[in-house]
Amino acid sequence: MSYVIRPCTTREELGACVTLQKKIWGYSDLEVYPQRLFVNLRQIGGHVLAAFTPQGRAVGFVASMPAWRSGRDYYHSLSLGVLPEHENRGLGRALKLEQRRLALRAGIDRVEWTFDPLRAKNAFFNVVRLGAACRRYIADHYGAVDSHFQKGLPSDRLVAEWWLRSPRVRRTLSGKPPRSDRKKPADEVTIPSDIESLKRTRPGEARAVQARVREQLEDCFARKLAITGFALEGAIAKYLLDPYED
Repeated sequence: MSYVIRPCTTREELGACVTLQKKIWGYSDLEVYPQRLFVNLRQIGGHVLAAFTPQGRAVGFVASMPAWRSGRDYYHSLSLGVLPEHENRGLGRALKLEQRRLALRAGIDRVEWTFDPLRAKNAFFNVVRLGAACRRYIADHYGAVDSHFQKGLPSDRLVAEWWLRSPRVRRTLSGKPPRSDRKKPADEVTIPSDIESLKRTRPGEARAVQARVREQLEDCFARKLAITGFALEGAIAKYLLDPYED
């Protein structure tokens, strides 16, 4: 199937992105980003992009809003999601690449977003497929989240920094690894490759794993290390950390 990646231009298309949040993450009405927010994003320089089927159905989306910190403009990416039946077709990466293109056109060279440190698939996508780096950890960022992905654990988040013009990102988007496989990392932090199975079968152990990962990553970041790589090794996955400068 061929898809079209483009901005949402009507209230109906923006409303479809609200529905997608419920279908993808199982959010309640209280948790979703509302249509009114998406309408305003289009007015203030943000973006709501969707992946459309040939029939015009939205099956994935990414939203971003203008942000400001430490004297620099950037985009904060609110959400990226694709319906399960349309996953593994490159839509997530295509949506992010269009987000990058529009950011650069607007003179923005950084996009940030948050993701769950225990989700190996997301970590691989963000670090290895996009070239994002991470050096901030936020414990229980949102408090309790009514989502079938988050229930049972605090909403810990890593902050992904996507420096759009950096050699690291350019190298990654050209198909090369974000860091050399021959380079020994300054530190490593392991996570399960399938946290969902652990949560279902041994929830106490899942909470203990989250606490360990939180402590280890916060210690690494305090030592001025950043996540620059990610490796999947069977049942175990690894964050690879190095000294990192923009």
